[in-house]
Amino acid sequence: MDLESNLNSVREGIKNAAARAGRDPGGIKLVAVTKRVEPERVIKALNFGLNTFGESYAQEFRDKVKILEQEVDKEIKWHFIGQLQKNKVKYIVGKVELVHSLDSLSVAQEINKRAESLGITVPVLIEVDTGGEESKGGIDPSRLEGFLKELSGLSFIEVQGLMTMPPYFDNVEMARPYFSRLRELRDSLLTSFPKLKELSMGMSGDFEIAIEEGATIVRVGSAIFGERH
Repeated sequence: MDLESNLNSVREGIKNAAARAGRDPGGIKLVAVTKRVEPERVIKALNFGLNTFGESYAQEFRDKVKILEQEVDKEIKWHFIGQLQKNKVKYIVGKVELVHSLDSLSVAQEINKRAESLGITVPVLIEVDTGGEESKGGIDPSRLEGFLKELSGLSFIEVQGLMTMPPYFDNVEMARPYFSRLRELRDSLLTSFPKLKELSMGMSGDFEIAIEEGATIVRVGSAIFGERH
């Protein structure tokens, strides 16, 4: 596994997908997913110019950050991309640049409470269940507008966009309708919620299609770091 060549390939894929969509690749943020990736390999990725990483488990994130704070002096930006439980909020508030996976009012209230105590505002994305899969988190699209209205009363959270994870398909082209659905949902809400700019969608197998459909953030792990066990 050659981290540098993998990363170059992903960057080229972002550039090519943006060109096909008539978009500026500079408007697409790459989040390197480091779930179950050792701190040593994160440091290598930093040396190849990556600086934004995504973690899925709050305690793994907490432990990894401790090690990396001691090992490196470069700025590292963290995103939290996994399902967030109320009792794990304490590990991430004030330490991540963006929470991708908000789908619960009780978790939102806990984030808001901790953010208020720190005197900060926490940027979040709402996870939307575009695929109707019970095994995954996310707000049903029919509930999205109501959920946004509920969150508008929480002064220390700023909703910046939406996130989705489509079902897995052998043919990645089949993920396209789920990405376009998220973009259409976002666009339909922009008049009432003008800060909904971000679309976090697309992972290692389908990020190019997601970019073609409007992704502003892609979450790529195995295409950079190789398969994890």
